[in-house]
Amino acid sequence: MTPSAEFRRRWPWVTADLQTVRNDLPGRLAGVPADSGQRIEIPLSDGSGDRLAARYHPGRAPLPAVILVPGLTGCEASRHVLQAADAWVGEGAAVVRLNLRGSPPGRSLARGHYHMDRVQDLADACLAVGDLDPGIRRHGVVILGFSLGGALALRLAQEPRQSNFVKAVVAVSAPLDLTATAERVARPRNRFYERWLLGRLKRETAPLWRDGPAAVRTAVQTARHIHEFDDALTAKEAGFRDAADYYASCSPMNNMGSLGIPALVIHADDDPWVPPPSVAERAPLCVVVARGGGHVGFHGTGSRMPWYVGAAAHFVRSCRER
Repeated sequence: MTPSAEFRRRWPWVTADLQTVRNDLPGRLAGVPADSGQRIEIPLSDGSGDRLAARYHPGRAPLPAVILVPGLTGCEASRHVLQAADAWVGEGAAVVRLNLRGSPPGRSLARGHYHMDRVQDLADACLAVGDLDPGIRRHGVVILGFSLGGALALRLAQEPRQSNFVKAVVAVSAPLDLTATAERVARPRNRFYERWLLGRLKRETAPLWRDGPAAVRTAVQTARHIHEFDDALTAKEAGFRDAADYYASCSPMNNMGSLGIPALVIHADDDPWVPPPSVAERAPLCVVVARGGGHVGFHGTGSRMPWYVGAAAHFVRSCRER
């Protein structure tokens, strides 16, 4: 069930960093319009009253619906989400561009914020998507998650009570080991990336900490590394003692042997943010570590779509044919 073709970098995106930043640079890229699709809201089952915002593109073919899950500080309008949506909509599949709890498009719908222990949020989203159309219940859903969204999808696939209509999971550039990822992001060569991510995180989570205790405000505002931010805010929001406890408890690597549905992990050997997964491939897990590709990059030869789009489609078809 490996991809039908190897990844080959496209000029001029010939380094890991160029692959990584391509989606944030000016220039025309494939993708559905950011404001396309039907706005939907998904209630959550934890009693908080929080809801998730999403955009729904109805399908026209007998295919599984595709739920696209963005990563850290991402949303329904992230360019890789728009690109993947374009490809799947073009195939006739129903597509849902999901926003995680408290991300900007749904900030007014939630008091809480997403983190790696919000697995039930994704399960609730799958159930809600299954109710959008009778065809989705018949053909099921596939989850395609990017970075943190991919790691969250893998955690759902490890749950024994997962929805039986989730047919497969694809995780692109997902942090399977949160501790190792925090350490890699904090390397001096990633200083620009980390500052960029931290700035976005602090703005995105401001409603959680700006009116809180002075000690929390100070810790968040002075955090210079992701692990310091997670220590000050994310771990507490998730109910853990500190960042180390949060990372140890929520890393998908801990339970990769308990996957209950087919899962494809796509990674680049030069990802500057997330170390390649050190996990053995065994059914129902398929692992592809491509040569080059950066972090959620994979801008390759032969197509203007990222390479992982075709790799994911090939994997899903293979699962359906089994």
